[in-house]
Amino acid sequence: MEIKKQFLGWTSFPSLALVVLLTIINTFVVNNFLSVSYASSFFGDYTPLIIAAIAQTIVLIGSGIDLSIGGIISLVVVVVVTLADPNGHYQFPLPVAMVIGTVLGGAVGALNGLIIGYLRVTPLLATLATTSIAEGLALTIMPQPGGSISTDFTTWYGSSLLGIIPAPIVFILIALAIWMLWKYSPKGLQLYAMGRDINKTYVSGIAVQRIQLLMYISSGILSAIAALALLGTTGAGDPLIGTTYTLYAVAASVIGGVSLMGGSGDTFGAIFGSIFLGCAFTLVFSIHLESYYQNLASGVIVLLGIIGASMLKKKKFSLSS
Repeated sequence: MEIKKQFLGWTSFPSLALVVLLTIINTFVVNNFLSVSYASSFFGDYTPLIIAAIAQTIVLIGSGIDLSIGGIISLVVVVVVTLADPNGHYQFPLPVAMVIGTVLGGAVGALNGLIIGYLRVTPLLATLATTSIAEGLALTIMPQPGGSISTDFTTWYGSSLLGIIPAPIVFILIALAIWMLWKYSPKGLQLYAMGRDINKTYVSGIAVQRIQLLMYISSGILSAIAALALLGTTGAGDPLIGTTYTLYAVAASVIGGVSLMGGSGDTFGAIFGSIFLGCAFTLVFSIHLESYYQNLASGVIVLLGIIGASMLKKKKFSLSS
């Protein structure tokens, strides 16, 4: 009984229930939805969103928000392709270009952390400004979509490890490792405390500015990792490719039980929320709606997911009490 109460009280439970529901629906609508090949393709497409949602979750837990995630993704994609294009001017080895891109993502995150933590600028305004800077740099470097990276990477990304595990899982595990560094360290407790009441956190003597700096650096690095995963799908550069990821990352986190007020939730909820969105988009595409109805249908499903998660959250508290 105690295990049941703990499970029902888990903040990620509503999003898990929604994933199960949509998975059942998709098995009847989408051909071979549960096959290994389809699962590999699905995770290949939505791993960038999962990682972006993990990035957003860490910031939301700390009572912040990061609107620069999409801009960082676009910038890192453009930089990596520009540096590693086999037919381009620089021709860096792809691993070196990826490291440079990841450092760049962390640098943008550090800029966010410095502005928010030390200059006390509102996170919404600060990250809105930095995403404009990142997107502007991406367009300056690559005004039009183009370039390419080694096909060896895209081929590997679309494969399965040991024949059953989608290769994109590697990127998700890296993102989870970063989250574990937070969760199992004193910094994680301070992050949740800051999210619950930042004023009390200041009074308690916790170095809030340092936590905020690390929080946004983590988000920037994770956004860069999401960009690398996205390159595994596209294999080419696009200065606007990350535009939709910011808001979808917020939606996935909220569906996953992360509070916009801070101090509540975990990354597993963000993962379930991202998978829910992926299942929802897959469902919309599979029923062959006209293109101009697809965004409408996707938006309605996302809204229903947020409402459903909220209702299940209220219901689980009554069941677990």
